[in-house]
Amino acid sequence: MKFSITDIVFSQKLLILVFSIVFSLIIFARFSEQAEARCHCCPCYNLVSKASDSEWKKTTKEINTHVTNKFNEHETWIINTLWNEHILPAMALMAGQLSAVAMQQVGIIGSFLDAKHQMETQRLFQKLQARAHKDYHPSIGMCEFGSNVKSLAASERKAEYNSVLMSQRSQDRSLGSAYTASKDGYSSDINNRIKQFREKFCDPQDNNNGLGHLCDHDQDGDLKSGLIGAQNPERMNKDIDFIRTVDAPWTLNIDFTDEKLTDNEEEVLALASNLYGHYVFARPPSELIKHDPTGVSAKQKHYMDMRSFVAKRSVAENSFNAIVGMKSQGTSGSKEFMESVLLELGVPIKDTGALLGGDTDKSQSNPSYYAQMEVLTKKIFQNPDFYTNLYDKPVNVDRKGVALQAIGLMQKFDLFKSYLRHEASLSILLELAVIPLQEEIEDKFSGKSEKEGDKATSQ
Repeated sequence: MKFSITDIVFSQKLLILVFSIVFSLIIFARFSEQAEARCHCCPCYNLVSKASDSEWKKTTKEINTHVTNKFNEHETWIINTLWNEHILPAMALMAGQLSAVAMQQVGIIGSFLDAKHQMETQRLFQKLQARAHKDYHPSIGMCEFGSNVKSLAASERKAEYNSVLMSQRSQDRSLGSAYTASKDGYSSDINNRIKQFREKFCDPQDNNNGLGHLCDHDQDGDLKSGLIGAQNPERMNKDIDFIRTVDAPWTLNIDFTDEKLTDNEEEVLALASNLYGHYVFARPPSELIKHDPTGVSAKQKHYMDMRSFVAKRSVAENSFNAIVGMKSQGTSGSKEFMESVLLELGVPIKDTGALLGGDTDKSQSNPSYYAQMEVLTKKIFQNPDFYTNLYDKPVNVDRKGVALQAIGLMQKFDLFKSYLRHEASLSILLELAVIPLQEEIEDKFSGKSEKEGDKATSQ
């Protein structure tokens, strides 16, 4: 704390004035007491009272001189001794002490500010660290989605491949391609199918126990010896039972990429033969459909009509093939995780194997695309733990929401493909409905052309 020169001078004059007034009052009081005492006690009172004015003036002058000298001495003492030697150094020391204390207080305040900023920074880092730990700490529920979905794409691709192969097999059977049971026409196809039915699917008790002779394997007429009907009761009539063969199971042990023929593959192909193309077309000799220089022959037209019919029927059969493809076995990436989901729901372990492709005809298979979507879109939400696990970090809940949206998009895309197949089937039905009208119009035009030709010939 610093004082200017003006402040110091003002302080000195103020102190001198105060001390002068106090000193004058003290002297005046003492002089009055002495004068009164002299008036009452001095025997020369009368003599003094009669003193001349000249003496009084002299006395007054001496008093004024004395007072002035004393005031000057007192002023000098106040400035030089009292102020300069005592008050001013004390005030300087006090100012220095106040300055030091003020600076110390400022330092303490600065330390408080530094500590405040340091603690706020540490708290900010701790909040960010806690937030990062909370946001980037995956939950078990999120891991369930990732574990159960990791083989879905491969299973879908496998399903599409099996569906295409079934469509190709149906076309080869209808067109009598080489190395098929129907390569020689209707007779070879029906004989092979009857033989398969007799040995794999026939139930002798059907038709009021009247299929004994038909179900006899060697057809020798002796029903007491030899094998009769299907040897596995579970496979009886599965060539005509869509529910047991395709609809009920989640996973079918079907994989047309290998050379092994499984029971499910044989049953599905037999069912497809009964549903689509029960009677195959006759095989026209190659000489009848050879190129005719004069134009398109009637046999060639019939053959093209046959191919047109096969194409239209393949559109209807495509829905069946798509369903079988989705239920054909996929990959093994998520099988064990889906089994855990079903076990938590209380499904017995023997049933989980049947649903997800377990012990089927004594062979192991993997969950189909249909089975995986059934778990992801339905079964996983039937577990109460899914909803209790929503009491989780907000970011994990958002992640689960995004995962559910992705699964919903996959399901909607499956519905979209189903709608496309449905529209294709409706378009084929519409095409079949207008065929009679088209033939009628063609007959009218052909009749008109014949009449015009006859008229030109007559002319």
